[in-house]
Amino acid sequence: MSTTTTRKAQIVPAPPALPAKRRNKSAAALRFKRRTLPERLSTRRKKQLSKRGKKWMRKKQPRPVIEAPSEPPAPTIDVEAVKRTSYEDGFRKGKYEGGEAFLARLIPEDMILPDIPVEHVIALGFEQVRHLLQPLIAPLTVYVEMQQALEQRAPLSVVRLGDGELLALAHDKVLSSNLVRKEAPFLGYAGIDVPDHEYREQLAESVRKATFVGVPTSRMPNFQGLLYPTLRAYGMQTRQMRLTYSIVNYLLAQQGHLLQLMQGRRVLIVGNTGPELAEVLSQRGIAVAGVITPVMGVRDVPRILREVSRHDYDLALIAAGIPAVILSQRIAEQFGKVALDFGHLANKIARGEASL
Repeated sequence: MSTTTTRKAQIVPAPPALPAKRRNKSAAALRFKRRTLPERLSTRRKKQLSKRGKKWMRKKQPRPVIEAPSEPPAPTIDVEAVKRTSYEDGFRKGKYEGGEAFLARLIPEDMILPDIPVEHVIALGFEQVRHLLQPLIAPLTVYVEMQQALEQRAPLSVVRLGDGELLALAHDKVLSSNLVRKEAPFLGYAGIDVPDHEYREQLAESVRKATFVGVPTSRMPNFQGLLYPTLRAYGMQTRQMRLTYSIVNYLLAQQGHLLQLMQGRRVLIVGNTGPELAEVLSQRGIAVAGVITPVMGVRDVPRILREVSRHDYDLALIAAGIPAVILSQRIAEQFGKVALDFGHLANKIARGEASL
């Protein structure tokens, strides 16, 4: 008799059911895992493109234009009115500093000077010094004496002092070289490099010996304001000098005397504008005995004088800046000639801006 063994079937309990939320998430993850790699990449690319597209659309949208608040138009400036006001203000302050302030220092502190303008006070005071006035020699007198010297073959020199010559004379004598360079940066062009004490003294000696000395009539600081202190520094007394106008060359030309001096005489021209001036004079029938050019400052004076000695002439016209003072006086003294410090008149005649 066979014995049959019966095995009982093992019952495996089912896993507990997941909550609905987890089931959904797991299902989505399962579906994602089941996708092929190209499908995954395509989905990611679409998301990236979607984001970029949104950004691009935001950039392409026009930004709102914010208009700046309108400003009121700038007020129109009356330039002429501003100038008039500035002049009026400067005049009032200058009048006080240059007149009223001096008068105020003379009035006792416990008194006032009622209703008398400073001009009246100056006029009253001027009467007390009127007898000290020194007349300038008229251009007619200078012309007559130049004519006489030409006829008698006697030496005569006319030199002229402007701000350049006065500042050159004054440097390290009345004013410091630094101040002179600041006041007159043109001195190098005019013929002297400051400091130059050697030619400063030669310049002063020529002023002392000249027949006529032209001086400025302006009382500004670098003109008469510098003239008298400078001449005193060199021991020169204006009462003993024959003073005429610093523009005597122009006055001689305007009155027709310059042309009369040159007619029938041989004229020597010295200066950088010599060739142009010589051409104009020749066209007017003036005999030009020679032209000496260029003049390279005061230190070129010895060479110029050597060249002058080689010419035969009656009247010398010197247009050479500051060296013209030394050259005019030396030509008269050394060669017995008539010499005129011609200045910038040579340039004006050469350019047709002035007539003889």
